Amino acid sequence: MAFTVVNGWTVPGFTHERELGDGVAGRVVLAVDDLTSTKVAIKYLDGALRVDEGFLTRFRAVARGLSQLEDPNVVDLYDFVETADGAAVVMQFVEGVSLRRMLAAQGPTGPLAALSMLGGTLLGLAAVHEHDPIVHGALRPANIMIDGEGNARLTDFATARPGTEAQFGPAYAAPELWDGAPATVASDLYAATAVFYECLTGRPPYAGRNMARLHREAPIPAEEVPGPLRDLIHRGLAKEAAWRPASAADYLAALEDAAVSAYGPSWEAQGRGRLTELAAQAARQPEPPKPRSSRSSGLNPVVAARRAAEQRGSRAPWIVAAVTVLIVAVAGAGAATLLKDDKKQPAEPTTAQSSTPRPTPPAGGVDPGPLVAKIDRAVAASPGAVFNYRQSGCCGFPASGKGTLSLGPGGESSFSLTLAGAGSTRKPVRALIVQNRLYVRAGKRWKSSPLGGRGYPAAADQVRQGSSVTNLTLLLRSATVLKTRTGAIYEGSAPVRTLSRAPGVGPMYARMAQDTGVNEITFAIKLDAGHRPVKFWVRAGAEKGRNQLLRGSYTRWGRKPAVQVPASAS
Repeated sequence: MAFTVVNGWTVPGFTHERELGDGVAGRVVLAVDDLTSTKVAIKYLDGALRVDEGFLTRFRAVARGLSQLEDPNVVDLYDFVETADGAAVVMQFVEGVSLRRMLAAQGPTGPLAALSMLGGTLLGLAAVHEHDPIVHGALRPANIMIDGEGNARLTDFATARPGTEAQFGPAYAAPELWDGAPATVASDLYAATAVFYECLTGRPPYAGRNMARLHREAPIPAEEVPGPLRDLIHRGLAKEAAWRPASAADYLAALEDAAVSAYGPSWEAQGRGRLTELAAQAARQPEPPKPRSSRSSGLNPVVAARRAAEQRGSRAPWIVAAVTVLIVAVAGAGAATLLKDDKKQPAEPTTAQSSTPRPTPPAGGVDPGPLVAKIDRAVAASPGAVFNYRQSGCCGFPASGKGTLSLGPGGESSFSLTLAGAGSTRKPVRALIVQNRLYVRAGKRWKSSPLGGRGYPAAADQVRQGSSVTNLTLLLRSATVLKTRTGAIYEGSAPVRTLSRAPGVGPMYARMAQDTGVNEITFAIKLDAGHRPVKFWVRAGAEKGRNQLLRGSYTRWGRKPAVQVPASAS
């Protein structure tokens, strides 16, 4: 069924189903691609934007960059369609609710869900900010979607005309935007922090008639948030852009450190679970009324909608979420894992599934042999993934990497990644790892060095070892305790004496044990329905105190082209 959207014009090749919303940049409809039957969301740009050539020139460049980006925390942009009759953005349709709707229906999220939301937002911003000069410009709860798995997904990039960003979201606009400065990475981080503050308290940091003065001069109200999170608020809402974190990746590292210190390594699983639950509850409640325009008054749309709902007495009692979230205890540690259950689970392996006699399974009852075999077959069929990895803890341990890995014969991995470490290697660099060598981009050339030693080669070696699938299967095979309550999340512990003898990763575990004084390593690994790893964490030491932690995730498993030695390497 087609219907009039903007002056009677609709994007050809799509059948419209219903209107999804009407924002300051234009109306959004749910549509179906007539050729593929894929559901999409189409934003029809407001007439004032369609005749602004300066805006269109900038947005075309942004659209080209976004169309090449695939990130789980960013809504995919498929196409930007322009004709003499109209302009529209065709993008991914996300099953979920906006953060604006969730806050209006549910109020404050609590610290763990707020941290999970901010973490996802920063991951999305980090991915987009790599595509210079793309910034969001007017981030606010209305353009953060929470999907059915608790992911925060960003949309509506650069839909505010330059110079008008503060009017699009006055409650979240950085001080410099009110002075007419262009939107930057720093202003995006300010807006993300203001949204984070609202998740914690139920209201944005500033509200009143003179929003510009409040953002420029009012004290940062950090005392209203939990103590362990106040430093994040102070850093993100700093009045001067130079005082804020240098990048979304830097801010995310500070967030993870604060979250683990305050709530333990299971904070992400608990936060994502709570965010999923709140979004599911909000989806079952009636859509809140559209708030009045906030451009002149400075009144936050979320607060206005929530106040209207409260006046009608429409806030429903909290009920059990439709999405089941699983929190399981880590063996011997008493801490919940960071991994949420999937809807479709592979069958739990038992000794009865093996055709030959096997030794007694480790405590917990899971036989690692058949499980590891399934993982190996699954990964061999899809030998590559997008990965994100981070090491943290005591003793000069930090290192991080994110990018693409490709598995060759024998499980040897090659990487194309952004790499960072600690101290002098804290600055992220573009790097490749091929055949035990690191290649770092330096201008137009690549500098090569063997893995190990100090600096970036040492950080690269740690990332390669810790994020490898062979490391995860080693943990499973070596476990003296291995259990599952879902058939998708496996948790257990393995002795250091066994792990430290393993080829490749053995020295890493020996060093972790020496630094922390432990004899066992605890771990949790989540698999998808096809037995491919999707998330893991590994810890040496107690949940709180002197410890070292490895965390990682994998997405978009499939065949990836092998990473090649760059032609300009020296």
